[in-house]
Amino acid sequence: MIKFASAVLLTVLLTYQALPARAELAIQAASAATRTEGGPMPSGAWNLWSNGRVGQPIRVAVGGKYQVVIRAWGSPAANVWPKMALMVDGRINKSVTVGHDEPAAYRFEAELTSGVHEIAAVFLNDAVIDREDRNLYLDRLTIIPPAGAAEPALVAKRELAEMAERREREIVAATEAAIEKHRKADAKVRIVDAEGKPAAGVKVSIEQTGHEFLFGCNIYRFDRYQNDARNAAYERRFDELFNYATVGFYWRWYEPQRGKPQYEYTDKVVEWCRQRGIRLKGHPLLWGNQAGVPTWSQGQPSPEIQRQRVVDIMQRYQGRIEFWEVVNEPSHLAEPKIDQPYRWARQADPRAYLIVNDYHVLGDGCPGFLKLVTEAKQNGVPFDGIGIQAHEPRTMRFPLDRVEEILDRYALLGRELHITEFTPASAGQKISGSHREGVWDEAAQADYAVKFYRVCFAHPSMRAITWWDLCDDGSWLPGGGMLRADMSPKPVYEQLKRLIHEEWKTRVTETTDAAGRFSFRGFCGEYRVVIELPGGKVERPFQLRKGVPRDIVVTLTGVRREDRPKTKGDLLEYSVSNIDMTYVLQLGLLDAAR
Repeated sequence: MIKFASAVLLTVLLTYQALPARAELAIQAASAATRTEGGPMPSGAWNLWSNGRVGQPIRVAVGGKYQVVIRAWGSPAANVWPKMALMVDGRINKSVTVGHDEPAAYRFEAELTSGVHEIAAVFLNDAVIDREDRNLYLDRLTIIPPAGAAEPALVAKRELAEMAERREREIVAATEAAIEKHRKADAKVRIVDAEGKPAAGVKVSIEQTGHEFLFGCNIYRFDRYQNDARNAAYERRFDELFNYATVGFYWRWYEPQRGKPQYEYTDKVVEWCRQRGIRLKGHPLLWGNQAGVPTWSQGQPSPEIQRQRVVDIMQRYQGRIEFWEVVNEPSHLAEPKIDQPYRWARQADPRAYLIVNDYHVLGDGCPGFLKLVTEAKQNGVPFDGIGIQAHEPRTMRFPLDRVEEILDRYALLGRELHITEFTPASAGQKISGSHREGVWDEAAQADYAVKFYRVCFAHPSMRAITWWDLCDDGSWLPGGGMLRADMSPKPVYEQLKRLIHEEWKTRVTETTDAAGRFSFRGFCGEYRVVIELPGGKVERPFQLRKGVPRDIVVTLTGVRREDRPKTKGDLLEYSVSNIDMTYVLQLGLLDAAR
């Protein structure tokens, strides 16, 4: 009996030892290909000390259900532990709370197709509260294939970079067709005389004078420099490039004494912008950050004081400041909530355009913010736009395919999208989160900014792009401006100026046909039509709006026909004697949507 049992045991052991070990790929976090933030620890682990990700592109030979085991631990802040998610190809798969200060294994599943995928661990809720620093510590990621499948393979860095570069070129190339589709509208121009008959052979020029799309920057350094020359240079550069400005209302500095807000300075900025047709956004009325807490208050003021601030400021600037970010970065801070403040804002100015704004959205999609705006919509919180800050993580060169995917995801909520704070820098910071290596210098800043603007302008839900800080002298990030400290323009300023005011502006000159018509397709915005006649020329404005074709009928009210006008082919020919310029200057412009 004993001999039989021994034989069975030996057979089982031999059989077990004969089975091949299940293939798996272990990736040490400190050596992973993607590390957006953080630093190495003495133990060899990686401290992901800010929201971001640690990941690795891999190649799988066989599609199926893969196991991913992330060995991690954390440190809490305000009794809240780190929240970690598995991200696959830029999408959050599942999130868990890392509630231990010792290493533990967290298991996930991911359905993968054959090919290349990026597998990453993502930190979602970084915070420092009362000197407690919430951090996520990562030891390794282990990827286990389905039974019988080969071990996943690391993708060579060079191959990965080549794939990403090809993808980036494809995305940028595709923006041309998307911009043509989403940023232009069709128009027909018809010129008739006082009797309503076609005016053929008339030379007509169409020139775009302004954009419907909002190209903006904050205007925080307006009249803040110590000499007139620098202030004048700042104003000139701002006016040459932008049609949209963000005005600051940070409570801590805006109302240093209770009841004495700094309206005088804001009034000056608002009037300067109004004279130049620059539209305005106020930012922020409420913010849980220290900058949003007045010095005379112990913590956030009461809801009643908050409400009064929202109402007072918005009613004062009603009709002058159109756009408002009422509460700043609400998904990252416990207070203030957005529910009541946005209702106060809607009541204070029913015509105001309200934006909910937050950061780290392009880093990982910011699931907390997506959840917040989704619930706000479901609960009837009034807001018109979703604001996406584009500078966190601060050195990340956001992959453009991921930018497109995240914009698509937020667009599903049916609200317009705004890039509210964009700051690629140029002060030598190491580029992170990208296939591109090197540092953020002026060339890298310009190259990425132009591509980023193309991708955003091409997206049908995008309404505005705001650069954060025009000049390096005063920029919140070193080298974050479009202008150097001496006010000279960097390559990014010149290239965006060419893009916005040359490539993306419409200028057309045509001669009317026998029916007095010509057609064109132009970028949406403000225009002027210039009609050249033998006795001179006249100009009138009109607008071309997104998705609204236009029939523009121009009546020359003072044109008198001869009893038997001469003809030249199919065109009527008018001489100077046929034109009474005192009447031509009364030209009427009828702009009707068809």
